Amino acid sequence: MRRLVSIAAVALAAAGVLSARSVMQAPAPGEGEKKLIDLKSDLMGPVAPGDSVVFLVGNFAAQHNGAVITCDSAVRYSDMRIEFFGNVLINKNTTYIYGDRAEYDGDVNEARVYSDIIKVVDGDATLYTYKFLFNTKSNVGEFDDGGVMLNRENLLESVRGYYYADTKELIAVDRVEMRNDEYELKGDSVVYDMTTDNAFFFEHTNIWNKDGDYLYADRGAYDKLDTLYIVTRNGYILTEKQEIWSDSLDFYRAKDHVILRHDLQLDDTEHKVLAFGDYGEYWKEPGDAILTRRPAVVSYDLSQGDSLFMRADSMFLFTINENALRRAAEAAKADSLARVTPDSTGGHPVHRADSLPADRSVTDSPGHTKPLSGADSVERSRMLDSLSRPELPDSLRGTDSLAVPAVDPLDTLVGDARKAYLKEQEIKAKAALKAAAAKAKKEKLEQIAAKRQEKATAKLLAQKEREEKRLAARRLKAESKLRARQARAARKGKVIPIDSTALREIDSLIDRNASEMDSLLMLTADSLAADSLAMTIPADSADSLAVPADSVYRLLKGFRDVRIYRSDFQAVCDSITAISTDSTIHMYIDPVLWNQSNQITSDVMDVFTENQQITRAEFVGTPMMVAELDTLHYNQVAGKQMTAYFRDNAIYRNDVNGNARTIYYMQDGEPPQITGVGVIESGDCSFYIEDKQVVTIVYRKDPDWNIYPMDKIPPDQELFLKGFKWEGARRPTQADVFDRTIRPSQREARSQLPHPDFPLLKNLEERKKRLIEERRWTDRNDQVDAATVEWMRALGFEVGQPRESGPRL
Repeated sequence: MRRLVSIAAVALAAAGVLSARSVMQAPAPGEGEKKLIDLKSDLMGPVAPGDSVVFLVGNFAAQHNGAVITCDSAVRYSDMRIEFFGNVLINKNTTYIYGDRAEYDGDVNEARVYSDIIKVVDGDATLYTYKFLFNTKSNVGEFDDGGVMLNRENLLESVRGYYYADTKELIAVDRVEMRNDEYELKGDSVVYDMTTDNAFFFEHTNIWNKDGDYLYADRGAYDKLDTLYIVTRNGYILTEKQEIWSDSLDFYRAKDHVILRHDLQLDDTEHKVLAFGDYGEYWKEPGDAILTRRPAVVSYDLSQGDSLFMRADSMFLFTINENALRRAAEAAKADSLARVTPDSTGGHPVHRADSLPADRSVTDSPGHTKPLSGADSVERSRMLDSLSRPELPDSLRGTDSLAVPAVDPLDTLVGDARKAYLKEQEIKAKAALKAAAAKAKKEKLEQIAAKRQEKATAKLLAQKEREEKRLAARRLKAESKLRARQARAARKGKVIPIDSTALREIDSLIDRNASEMDSLLMLTADSLAADSLAMTIPADSADSLAVPADSVYRLLKGFRDVRIYRSDFQAVCDSITAISTDSTIHMYIDPVLWNQSNQITSDVMDVFTENQQITRAEFVGTPMMVAELDTLHYNQVAGKQMTAYFRDNAIYRNDVNGNARTIYYMQDGEPPQITGVGVIESGDCSFYIEDKQVVTIVYRKDPDWNIYPMDKIPPDQELFLKGFKWEGARRPTQADVFDRTIRPSQREARSQLPHPDFPLLKNLEERKKRLIEERRWTDRNDQVDAATVEWMRALGFEVGQPRESGPRL
């Protein structure tokens, strides 16, 4: 009886082995049916006699939806449910998942992987986690309890995440931290592209780039190819000297170029300037900005008075460092000259690789030439020497020992080194262009200075000639009077000496006038020369000729509908230019300036400031100053040229030169009542103002005046000067100039934010170290065995292979 039982047991085991070796392949499913799991193993059998649960051991593999699962042993509970034990490996395409145990449910196509540390590999990317769920149909994985991904130089960790094998994306959720060679990131969620290293980020994202700049966004993306940060909601950038807000922005970090869209605010803390607009562009170096779509600028240096507001249709702000441009141009020139190598035999320049024409082929190997591509041709043309090089003599051309080997940096440099070299060449080319522009500007300024000197000299010479004629006429009159006195004295028998005191005084005046005018001519020439030099070299630069300091100045331009408001003065014009070298503001096309109750108009206005305080203003081209007494009476003064002098940003003196015309109303009583009007014409005049009232008027050069009581004004007397126009309707208020909300500074709070410290990575490293010491876990990188690969091919599937070795923490 025992023998019969033994024979039956052996037969059953043999039948199980034969069943395992003959692959368990499910029939082709019909429409709407789920495909069963394919299995293979060396041995299989029931876990217990009569049990439907089957164990499988020896070269086991399972396939479902094209995914293959291998392990040391497995238990099959049903056609669609299997559990795997020992050295579990799940592979689908390029995805490899390593664990100690796994459960697979074919009804939902999900594999749950368990291990002290689970490892997922896809190309260069490796994910370490503790719980992992993988769908073999959608090829989507899910992890929680923390995950750390390494991909080339990128490190990313989060509490939860979703891995998309088909698109090579990892969605990291909850306390995300990330770093690479470009930036560090902390945020709520990130979508990371494992192929391109691009990233999409969402709420509460904080980024610190490698240059030290900080960026915040509630939605955006990073494009590695262009080193571009794209923010589409609540953008904020903090640099060493600037704070930038915008609803959306594009930050080209490599070029330090920011494009801002809608409700932008730029705070330049170095120059204490706020800029606003709905579109703008900003370059961190050297500090240029373009603003359009309702732009505005606020100067908030309160130590120098009230804030100044300005707006225009478009505004441009440039920071110019002439000495830096000059040094860059000299360096570029020196680099160009360094490429010319004298030959030791004849002193002739020898062609190097970087002097090859852009259209010439490059020797790739002996007897073979490689034509240059279009990009290489452009790159090579940037490297051409600006100096022409004569060809080598024939005798030298044929001598290999004397030839200089052609070594082109573009042929030897690759990757980041090549990019850095090309960027350096581009910077040098730009510097050369800027240096040429600076030189042209300097020449133009010198021409302007020469014309100014010529004009001022002519003016002084004419004044000298007029004064000499006046003194000569005065001397002639004095001599005539002296001779008449001598004649009268002779008739009375008296003698009067010819050398009189009056003549000596006139002669002294003539000599003094000549001396003073000559000195004034010399001072004018020196002053104009100094002004010309100040345009390029700051007056406070020490030993500027021996060691040029950085001549940095700011240039502001505004175009169309320019409006300026400060509590003590306002102005409007069509266009404006402000230059920091001499602290001047130039206004063009219908400019109007208001100071207290005074309105000044002219064709062009030049306003001179010091420490943001107006010191004087020059008005050229039909200038006129008007003060409104009431809607019918206006004090008016006009001339050829007008200069207003300011103290505490209020006019205290106004000089009118050339054909000065005045209509001035006298007032008396309290409250003041108009009692009369004066109509005065003269060559020059000066008004002195205190407490908004004219206290003194000085007329010079043959004044002609008429003063009328108000009831005796002739009917034909004009009470408005030619060109009079009251522009009160154009006088801007603060609301006309600035209607935006100023965001408070976040510098202090943002500067104190902690950088990523990667706690999940630290815990993972400690756990790996402990598990390896306890021999409970190994960092696997094994592949699907050859027999299983062939089996999968027989089923119509290909098995992917990971890289040879994964990244190590």
